[in-house]
Amino acid sequence: HGRPVVFPKQWYQRRVRGCFEKIMKFINRNAYIYTAFKGSAFCTSCKKVFGLLLSNVVRVGVINCVGMFILFIGKFLVVIVTAILGYFMMKNDDDLYFWAIPVLIASIFAFAVAHTFFSVYEIGIDAIFICFAEDETKNDGTPGREYYMSKNLMEWVDNSGEAIKNLRRKKKQQKAQARVGKSNDVNMEDM
Repeated sequence: HGRPVVFPKQWYQRRVRGCFEKIMKFINRNAYIYTAFKGSAFCTSCKKVFGLLLSNVVRVGVINCVGMFILFIGKFLVVIVTAILGYFMMKNDDDLYFWAIPVLIASIFAFAVAHTFFSVYEIGIDAIFICFAEDETKNDGTPGREYYMSKNLMEWVDNSGEAIKNLRRKKKQQKAQARVGKSNDVNMEDM
């Protein structure tokens, strides 16, 4: 009796607002990046960045997924290394009765520091991508309009796109094989 009843409309509105808020934060952060390197007004930067991100939506997804995975691994490794070092430093201390609490506290602080550091790294990744997208929009590689990005960056972004295409192709093949397998099972049952 103590729980408030959440109606489907309210639940839906809350989810839509949350999704809208995340999208606005993403565009806002990227607009600040664009404002920083172009020196344009914020609203102009928002419009330009929205167009850049929309025209590169697959690349944005790939870079965000890869970036989030790498950042997670980095944070995880920092916390694990801190916990292991803390354990080995404190396990032989005779004055310490319970070593788990100091190790846990050190690990929490390690996570906070790693999260802060990797957040700066994430903004750097976003800034490089926005510069990449802007360069690709303004230049086409012909004489007089050469790309400013390095060839390594161009190859990495293109290879990431190919990896996503291959992954999608494999998923479609697996779904097709699953459908064929199900239809074979149905045919066997009919016999």
